[in-house]
Amino acid sequence: MSTLSKLGDTINEDYLGFNPTSNSTKPPHIANGLFRCVTGENCNTEDLHNWVLSEEKQGAMSSEEIIHTYSEILANGEKEDTENVKQLRYLLNEIFDHDKTVYPNREFSVYNVCCHWLISKRVPSEANIGDFILRILSYKIDGKRSPALDLMRKVLVKDDDDLSKILKPIISLQSHSSPTRNLGDIDYPNDEDIKWDECKRRIRQGFDYIAENICRLKEDNNSLVVQERMVNFAGFAIMLYMINAKYAADGINTPILIDSGRDLESIKRASEQSYTLAKKSVEDYYITSIYDQLKSYVEDTAEGCEQWLQEEFNVTGEKDAGDIEEAVHKYYNSFKKEGESPLLALSHALQIILYTFKYKNNSPSDFCRVIGVRFGIVGPRGNRANVKRYLFDSFSLETIALSVLTPEELHYGISFKEFGARLMNAYRIILGTDVEKEIKQLSECNIAQNTPGDLRGDLTINSREIADIYISLGHGKRYADGVTILKWRA
Repeated sequence: MSTLSKLGDTINEDYLGFNPTSNSTKPPHIANGLFRCVTGENCNTEDLHNWVLSEEKQGAMSSEEIIHTYSEILANGEKEDTENVKQLRYLLNEIFDHDKTVYPNREFSVYNVCCHWLISKRVPSEANIGDFILRILSYKIDGKRSPALDLMRKVLVKDDDDLSKILKPIISLQSHSSPTRNLGDIDYPNDEDIKWDECKRRIRQGFDYIAENICRLKEDNNSLVVQERMVNFAGFAIMLYMINAKYAADGINTPILIDSGRDLESIKRASEQSYTLAKKSVEDYYITSIYDQLKSYVEDTAEGCEQWLQEEFNVTGEKDAGDIEEAVHKYYNSFKKEGESPLLALSHALQIILYTFKYKNNSPSDFCRVIGVRFGIVGPRGNRANVKRYLFDSFSLETIALSVLTPEELHYGISFKEFGARLMNAYRIILGTDVEKEIKQLSECNIAQNTPGDLRGDLTINSREIADIYISLGHGKRYADGVTILKWRA
């Protein structure tokens, strides 16, 4: 294995705990991985795959073949109208392959999960995120694991929702010899084997609050909403951890300035800078992690680093081996001339090489964009919008609120200013509810200084516009004195 592969794999597996190096990861992948880890089961989806896979894709069953193979579950058996079957398959594809995660190869396919019958085996695009979230949820706080675990298991076993009912005839057919369900033990890690830190603690608290609030609001009666909430917060948690992973090392936390989307130019620019800083934080984390790996066997001297490059740096098996060797020396010498210590310059160079050659089209920083856009955290959507910023959709705004407020506060209400303080303390999210504190936070990152326009004034307007979004969702009320109370609808 090449040196680059070893360094990258160690960071992803031992430092982060998941693999943020694929641009194919979508919400159904995270759902599939998380729900499999939580339940310890996966199911035989061969029949489901035959129905859901679009007839237009290579290797798909034709509707005529579907009628012949599944005649016993069709109303008219072998005489079923082909057009009826085509329409049903189109419907199933639209519902269960909405994110285009069903491929001709069933081994790489996952579905929009509505109950445990749709949980598939592990696929690469899951990026081990389900395992990462399970470790956080299984860590015992006051001797207890997260209530989110039992809640997810409870709703996944329900198969009487409208979507599951559509699939019941296919699921219950069991036309193949392989078992319908594969049950196993849930692989809870020991607490001492979990690398715990402050960011994971905040993520855990968020999951716990969401589970408690869902039950208090009686949303646990709607299994689909519960699953969507958990997966939505899992996506936010992954992005939060990536942009704050370096926080555990140097104490510098990255602000998340949410743009209300009301075309406030200074907010737009500040949010863009905030998101750019987040991606830079991920790059810095990889530099720090490479440095941490090298420091045990490479001296922080020019001689030590050059000797390691000459004798230990291995590019065996790399497609661009010659270019890699030339580039690593070039970047190393450049960073050293800029004043970085030899070992830091080497670590910085290796991070650039890792991104340029190993993660050419799917770097961890790009993964933040992929997750952010697909989970309604980052926008604008579309490849033409090259400059992204934090544009939370309404569902994500609901989810983060449920992750920081207690059931009592949801019932009796909390001021929007206090809500903003909660988000700041939990995730360093900035809404505009406390301008002086928020300007200070943004100034520490050189965002306020580099933002044109009236950022102070626009932060106040931004806060009011976000409050209006919550009010429009039925979660708040503004009184005559201008005070907004956030309170969940009954």
